[in-house]
Amino acid sequence: MTALSDPIRYLEGVGPEMARRLARLEIRTVRDLLFHIPVGYRDRREVTPIAKLVPGVEASIEASVASVRPLRRARGRRDLEATLRDSTGIMRAVWFHQPYLASTLKAGERYVFSGIVHAFRGPELHNPEFEPVAEGEGNHLHVRRIAPRYALTEGITERWLRARVRAALDKFEPPPEVLSGEWRTRLELPPLPIAFERIHFPEDVAQKEPARKRLALEEILALQVALQLARRRHRKAHKASSLTTGDPAMRRYLEALPFPLTSAQERSLGAMAEDLDGEVPMRRLLLGDVGSGKTVLALAGAVRAAGAGHQAALLAPTMLLAEQHAATAAKQLEAAGVTWGLLTAATPERDRKLLLEGFASGEISIAIGTHALLEPKVAFRSLAFVAVDEQHRFGVRQRISLARGADPGRSAHLLVLTATPIPRSYAMTLYGDLDLSILDEKPPGRLPVETTSIDGTRREALLDLLHGEMERGGSAFVVYPIVEESEKVDLEDATSTAAALREEPALAEAGVELVHGRLPAEDRRRALERFRNGEARILVTTTVVEVGLDIPDATLVAIEHPDRFGLAQLHQLRGRVGRAGRAGRCVLVTRGGLGEAARRRLHVFQTVSDGFRLAEEDLKQRGPGEFLGTSQHGFPTFRAADPMQDQELIEAASTLSRELLDRAESETSGGRVEAWIETHVPGAERYLGSG
Repeated sequence: MTALSDPIRYLEGVGPEMARRLARLEIRTVRDLLFHIPVGYRDRREVTPIAKLVPGVEASIEASVASVRPLRRARGRRDLEATLRDSTGIMRAVWFHQPYLASTLKAGERYVFSGIVHAFRGPELHNPEFEPVAEGEGNHLHVRRIAPRYALTEGITERWLRARVRAALDKFEPPPEVLSGEWRTRLELPPLPIAFERIHFPEDVAQKEPARKRLALEEILALQVALQLARRRHRKAHKASSLTTGDPAMRRYLEALPFPLTSAQERSLGAMAEDLDGEVPMRRLLLGDVGSGKTVLALAGAVRAAGAGHQAALLAPTMLLAEQHAATAAKQLEAAGVTWGLLTAATPERDRKLLLEGFASGEISIAIGTHALLEPKVAFRSLAFVAVDEQHRFGVRQRISLARGADPGRSAHLLVLTATPIPRSYAMTLYGDLDLSILDEKPPGRLPVETTSIDGTRREALLDLLHGEMERGGSAFVVYPIVEESEKVDLEDATSTAAALREEPALAEAGVELVHGRLPAEDRRRALERFRNGEARILVTTTVVEVGLDIPDATLVAIEHPDRFGLAQLHQLRGRVGRAGRAGRCVLVTRGGLGEAARRRLHVFQTVSDGFRLAEEDLKQRGPGEFLGTSQHGFPTFRAADPMQDQELIEAASTLSRELLDRAESETSGGRVEAWIETHVPGAERYLGSG
């Protein structure tokens, strides 16, 4: 028998070379092979007489082989031709580049042939699949059945892969069933071995969806079990500091804000405060749309930690966002009497030394910074609260390493923020070890942003747009996807556009600044300050402004080449305007040659303003890998599961994972829990120990 975890190279008919080819399809184990879900099916159950074949339609025939002969073509090409006969007629079949089939196709024998019918001197089959009739009813693998179609790679044929799947199904040893009969009945799911059989070789197409759902549950459950185990182990191994005594400082901070909290912020703050008052480390995801007020809550948690005599850290993915948080802290933390410091890669060495000393001594209560805060030299006297902004731009281990804190067995409370709206089903899947708070309201005074487009092929279009905005007393972002011209990328660039706008007398008078990621930190700070205080009213920039930049008076964002952005990214850019009770506009500067997918995406963006709905559309169009940034985010590549449609399974997996861990701890007396999981929940091992 074969275990699901066995390497694929040892499966019958594979070997080292074919295993290397299968690895290109992410197939490395027997489990991977059985989870290589068909991309479609060919219904070959009906046999059609030769006389009734229709060109262009796939069909199956049962016929005798009258003759077989090799064909020598130009340039040494060798094909194989056969004449086929049934009681209604005669036809030809040709296999291109496959002369070796002559050894398996014998004159006088009867076979079932399946393939697309072509018209050439009568009906023909090109490269049809076939099996002897003698195989018997119900024993055919490739014909006379619903045959699976698979995603392939060079050197792997559908016929060969189908045979390997059959061999795996015949020889694999099913793991212990983890779903009780009650659960299977409730969710209408078959046992795992039957699900594998029906997803690959269904007797009827109606069997496919229940089988897919069972395999989807297996995938989601594997991730959820690993996440829940990590959560339990962390809570058992670490304690956090109670921040109850910091409540007065947090209240002073909140009362000094120039705006009231929304009801969604109040709910989330209440959940946070309850977590922070305990000694179990908080692990909470704050999921909110653009401008929903996540930073205020992160700073509230940081102030609560400082007020309780501890320290806090606010980790941002970019220098620009860290600087933005520092600017917000400078305005809002004075009333709370809390000290803070900003550490980035651009911090001068002398200032860096003072900051590190302040963090280590506890003199600086709140550290704001980028990846620089993760460096080994950075130490804290008593780190009790960590907020990680835009979590998907960090690796999981990075934020975990900071949240562990300085003391052995002591952990910081962790708040994970994301301004990239993620559908709730994805949040539950990806952050299954975190409690979830959703900010689904905008602060008072946030007006809807009007979204339109203009024709960027007309050079004057952008100039006219900016002239009009300056005459109305507004200020504008002009956003580009690149910084400088490239011979490989036919795009206008931010640098040359800024120079051109400065040559326009009316626009030069309004003031034009340029900001991008390669600009020295001090130059960038000065440019942003001039734009923020109104000395410059046009800011030409790249996507460094995508997240977190708060210029309340900005009224227009013009996005060049919007087809180069995903919907979530466009929504982030749109969120840069309309932030201070002033109406905002988002204008897409488009050009000809857009593909159908790009046109559809931009149409959705112009008609939908809700970030969560846009996120769902973005996921549908681009998939989780591109949408979330799989390489850094660590989002699993599901083969059967689709979190967009499998909400019921996600919720079931959440409950089931806890039940299974209880069972694992009981049956192993809290000992070899991981070994139990690897046996009972195949696939979970890939996530265990990932942090």
